[in-house]
Amino acid sequence: MEQVLDMAVVEELLSLTDDRNPELLLDLIQMFLDDGPRKVDAVLQGLRAGDFEQMERAAHSLKGSSGHLGAHLLQDVCEQIQVTSNKRDPALASRLAQQLTARFAEAQRALRALQQRYGV
Repeated sequence: MEQVLDMAVVEELLSLTDDRNPELLLDLIQMFLDDGPRKVDAVLQGLRAGDFEQMERAAHSLKGSSGHLGAHLLQDVCEQIQVTSNKRDPALASRLAQQLTARFAEAQRALRALQQRYGV
């Protein structure tokens, strides 16, 4: 899990409350799990439609939410999609979209494991 999630970020989120109540962390995880698939789908739809602006916007949004939870591998792929969307290279975008899908699935599994650890 530590390769997928930066546990220092998770610990920082837990330390935001005096009693290390995981409620904030669990809320952020649930929002990510609820909204993340739509963002990934938006990137993939943008790729299929050749809409690089849509890809960039969705990747930007997902980059922020993944960074807030310490999913830095996913965040890095989102950053790459943002940067390369200006190149309008369908082959490169397709490779990055495959990486995005894989990294998102890894992040989902790791975050679900955190939910189990902290009581959901």
